[in-house]
Amino acid sequence: MGDGGVVERGRPRAERVATTDRRIVAGRLAARPGYRTVRTGGTEDWLLMYTCAGRVRTAEHGDVRADEGSVLALAPGTPHDYGTDPAAEGWTVLWAHVLPRPEWLGLLDLPRAGTGVGRIALTGPLAERVAAAFTRAVGLSTSAVGNAVLFGVNAVEEALLWCATQNDRGTTTDPRLLAVLEHLSAHLAEPHTVRSLARVAGLSPSRLSRLFAARLGTGVMAHVEDRRMDMACRLLTLSDLPVREVARQVGYADPLYFSTRFRRAVGCPPSAYRLRSAGPPRG
Repeated sequence: MGDGGVVERGRPRAERVATTDRRIVAGRLAARPGYRTVRTGGTEDWLLMYTCAGRVRTAEHGDVRADEGSVLALAPGTPHDYGTDPAAEGWTVLWAHVLPRPEWLGLLDLPRAGTGVGRIALTGPLAERVAAAFTRAVGLSTSAVGNAVLFGVNAVEEALLWCATQNDRGTTTDPRLLAVLEHLSAHLAEPHTVRSLARVAGLSPSRLSRLFAARLGTGVMAHVEDRRMDMACRLLTLSDLPVREVARQVGYADPLYFSTRFRRAVGCPPSAYRLRSAGPPRG
């Protein structure tokens, strides 16, 4: 971030902040009323901003408001004219100039808020996750830790991936459904019922069941079993754990019941699946 603009042959030139040697430059700004940054030619990189507190005004083909929890993405070459909203007492923002990986282009396609400006508003746990990811990126930007730049780029990518779950330009994920899916990923081996997972989502069991059917095309407990069988297949393929232990790690206290459910889902017993996945013996 900063002030000014470079003019070359009568035409504003985009400033270079992030470079191929330093693909991310990030920081935290606590701006007072009256703060303003102008870059008439924008920058050669993408500028991402997360508003922690206060409001921001951008002035390119009209104001773009960014209240608390908002993420802004300014494309390369987009003129910058932004600052603290006159009605706000201040503006705290986490920012990152970044040269994105090619596969990020879809992630950077936030809902359009102005020419060259995308914006998405986040609340609750999602806003907290994005803020945490940006905070890591800021800390790593000036860190002496080995591969700090790559860690910082990964932190920004994580933030964008969380934003993508709420981006209606792609496939959005209901935050309540996302909470259940994350809970299952972290606690797959624990006992689960529709009622217990509904409490995680803050919904009634019937509402959660309808949400699963509408968004995932399956029932709640059918999804739980699918995830358990997926994990069991990976453990059988990638480890030498006994079938009894595989059953326990994916949530089945009774290995015989696990074997029955596995055979119904996969088409063969766990031991046969392991032999089949091992492939021919190596010489």
